Amino acid sequence: MATEKRRRHHEPPAVAAGASSSSSSPAASADTPSPPPDLLPDIARRLTSLEDFFSLRASCRTYRALLPASRPLLASQAPLLLVSLYPSFAEALFHPGVRRLHRFRLPWGHHLPPSRHTLLYAHGFLVTATTAAAQYPPRLLLLHLFTGEQQRLPKVPAPFSRVILSDGLLAVLFLPGRRIVQHCHPGDVLWRVATADAPHVLDDLIFVTGTLYALVRLRLATLELSETSLELSFLGGEYDEENMPAGERFMLGECEGEVLLISEEHAETVVYRVFRWVSVEGKWATIASLGGRTLFLGFNGFAACVGPDFPEVRGDCIYAAGRRLGEWYEYSLVDGTCDVCYAEYAGAPPLNSNSLLRPPVWVFPSLMQA
Repeated sequence: MATEKRRRHHEPPAVAAGASSSSSSPAASADTPSPPPDLLPDIARRLTSLEDFFSLRASCRTYRALLPASRPLLASQAPLLLVSLYPSFAEALFHPGVRRLHRFRLPWGHHLPPSRHTLLYAHGFLVTATTAAAQYPPRLLLLHLFTGEQQRLPKVPAPFSRVILSDGLLAVLFLPGRRIVQHCHPGDVLWRVATADAPHVLDDLIFVTGTLYALVRLRLATLELSETSLELSFLGGEYDEENMPAGERFMLGECEGEVLLISEEHAETVVYRVFRWVSVEGKWATIASLGGRTLFLGFNGFAACVGPDFPEVRGDCIYAAGRRLGEWYEYSLVDGTCDVCYAEYAGAPPLNSNSLLRPPVWVFPSLMQA
C-alpha cells in the first residue's frame, strides 16, 4: 500500500474576482503600505467577507505574506452556501446573511459540474466525486478551498451516500441502515472495506475529538476500523418505546466536543430536537439551548457547529439544508419557530427536486484546518 501522500498545489490561490495580484499596483509600489503591516492581522480577523479579505491580501506582496488563508485570520468569516449556477452547472459561494453571491473565484472551476459534484466541506477541503455519467465507480477528490491543493482517492468499490472526513483526512463512506464502511487516506492505493457483525446496522457516523462514534438504532457506540471488520463498543443500553427519543429521522452531531443526537420530524412544519449524551446514565437527554451556538445540517447529515455570537448567525438555532435546490431552514430551539429561506441570485436554478443539480453544501471558512 502506498504510504506517500500525493499533494498538488496550484498557485496563485483563489482571489476575489476582479482583484489584481500584480506587484505593480500603487499599494505595492509604496514604501510603506497603508494600513501599517503590524495592524493587518487584527484587521483581517474582523473581516466578515471573503471578498474583503482577499482584496486586502491582494493589495501588495507584503500583505500577501502577512495574510495567509489561515484559521485565526478567517475566524470572523460567516458560513456560506456552495450553490450551483444555472445552466452552466458551475459553482459559487452564496452568503446567507447578506443574501447575495460572493465575487470570489473558486480555484478549481474546470474540475466541477457536470463531470463532478460536491459532497461536503470539512477541514478546509471540499470533497467531490465524479458523476456516474462521467466515471463509474466514482473517484473522490479533496480540493482545498483557498490553496487549490488536491488530494486524490482511488475508485470507490461499494455504493455509498454519506461521507465524513477526520481532521487527519481519513475519508469514511457508508450507507445509513447498512453494515458496510469504506475508509481510505489520501495516498492509499485501495479503499478498505469493513463490515459490522450482524444484526448491527449503522444509522450514522461522526468524528468528535478524534473518536469515531456510531449510531445504531439510537444507541451510541465508539467504532474502531480495521482492514475488514468493525469493532463496536456500546456506551449505553437499548431503548424501549417509553424512553425513546422523539423524531422521524435521527443523525449524530457535536457541539464543543460533546456528542449530540439530532432528530428531524416533518408534520405541518419541520421540527428539530437536540439531545446530549449523558455518559453517567448512558442515555440521551433533551436540551433546549446550545449556549448561543448554532448547528448546521447538510442535506444528508450534520455539517458543523459554530458560535456563539457568530456574525450574522442566529444563536441557539439549527440551519438545515432543505429538500429543494437553494432552500434552507432556520429553526429556533428557543421558541420552536421555523423560517424557510431561499438562495435567490442571478443564475439560480429552478426550485424543483427533479433537477440534476445537487442540494447546496455548507462551507465554513472559519473552521478550516489550523
